[in-house]
Amino acid sequence: MPEFDLVVIGGGVSGITAAAYARRAGRDVVLLEAGDRLGGCAHTWHPLADFWLELGAHTAYNSYGALLALNPDAAFGNLIPRAKVGYHFFADGRLQSPFARLGFLEAALHLPFGLGRSKAGQDVEGYFTRLLGRGNWQRLLAPAFAAVLSQPAGPYPAEWLFKRKERIKAAPRKFTHAAGLQGWLTELAGHLDVRLGQPVQALALAEEGVRLQLVDTEVSAREVVIATPLDVAARLLSGVVPDLAAQLQATAMADIETHAVVVPAGKSTLPAVAGLIGGDDAYYSAVSRDYLPHPEWRGFAFHFKPGLLNAEARRRKIAEVLGCEPGDFAYETETRNRLPALTPASVALAGRLRERLADSPVRLAGNYLNGLSLGDAAVHAAQGG
Repeated sequence: MPEFDLVVIGGGVSGITAAAYARRAGRDVVLLEAGDRLGGCAHTWHPLADFWLELGAHTAYNSYGALLALNPDAAFGNLIPRAKVGYHFFADGRLQSPFARLGFLEAALHLPFGLGRSKAGQDVEGYFTRLLGRGNWQRLLAPAFAAVLSQPAGPYPAEWLFKRKERIKAAPRKFTHAAGLQGWLTELAGHLDVRLGQPVQALALAEEGVRLQLVDTEVSAREVVIATPLDVAARLLSGVVPDLAAQLQATAMADIETHAVVVPAGKSTLPAVAGLIGGDDAYYSAVSRDYLPHPEWRGFAFHFKPGLLNAEARRRKIAEVLGCEPGDFAYETETRNRLPALTPASVALAGRLRERLADSPVRLAGNYLNGLSLGDAAVHAAQGG
């Protein structure tokens, strides 16, 4: 008989959601996380006791119903509304409203022919070029969407971008948590059996479920949910559905070089912003902590395009944008984020994976199966993968 009823592999938003919904349904669940923290793409850096900064995912919305259903406070008093500051382009040393880049005449000429067009099978560039025109795509939409996705946006599947979702009106429209988004996800996992530092090396189907090979032992489970990054999931699936695992492994990964700084509040000349859209510059976006202002500090996470600048050049670029000197950085840190580079082919592959694994004791949950946002990943995980 298997030692465990359900093992969830991976402690990001998908794994936490899958485990929490299974626990709510009365199942005995163990969550194994290879690293030393929960959160996955939600990574909150705490340089000071009362000041934190997001290094990965930055925003949660009241359309994230699958996550909000797990919130321990039904009145959502533990969630903090974000201040109303906006995103801007930054070019030639000044801020520019996104609307200043919109060609209204071009949009008006294209919009009647693009409305109602199905997104199915379309990439973002093709869909929005038909909708608003090539010039609007190049000037506005391509850099704005790249800032959202932290990768070139053109190949991304159009049907996975900006899905309509029901909003939970009792929750703040945009929000964070007193301990940041990683803190919120950790709170949602509070009643789970979580085991950190437990990487799974391999999976194999067994007569009564699945065998899991850990670093120095083997365990068995009646059912397994793989909620790891795409490349890790492909490796684990190689012993279950090797042909589809190979297709999954062929999906490209996008690297993002994140460099975050904290400066005294008076050092930066940049007005309060939610973030900056890098456009043709070396960074996709620079996301600030101004949506949760602090009397003494400001923080900025720059998500740089990979391979363009070394660490010192990144520091100089950040100082240039903030209107200060690198010596004004009171705290700084670097990390590398990795996201799947999804295409319309990813939608079809996700469907084949769900179909093949439907009668298997192995299921998948992850940001490569329904879209990159925390909310999209959680919806898929809550529905059972």
